[in-house]
This record gives sequence, structure tokens and C-alpha cells, in this order.
Amino acid sequence: MTLLRRYGVVFWRLLEREADWLPSWRELLRTFHRLEARGEIRGGRFVSGLAGEQFALPEAIALLREVRRGRMMGV
Repeated sequence: MTLLRRYGVVFWRLLEREADWLPSWRELLRTFHRLEARGEIRGGRFVSGLAGEQFALPEAIALLREVRRGRMMGV
């Protein structure tokens, strides 16, 4: 949850920026899948150009949609 609160969206490449003491992506996936099953976070493809699973807080998804709509409208 710390990574999700910090970034809004988490994906495996993000771990490269973080401390070495963090669990592996594989271990984090189990936790993210549990949180997704409980409806606390969403899994999907939120940031284009990045391969693999991504997980996001619901409020981050809303912000990403606003950004996408603004860019699509030429803002």
C-alpha cells in the first residue's frame, strides 16, 4: 500500500527505483491480487508503453482518465 499511496499506479519496472529491501515483484503480485480481489485496488493496463500487470488505487484511475481526456481534447 505504501507504493500505491506514493505513486498511485505500481508496476514491476517501478521497483527498480525503490530500495533493495522491498519484496520481489512476484511476492508483491500475491498481495496485489488479494487487494484486487477485495476490491481495494484495481488491476489492469493503466500506463501505456509498459509491459506486464499494473495495479492502481481507484482515485489514481480517475486522475489518469482526466489526464487522458485532456490530452485527447488537445489541452
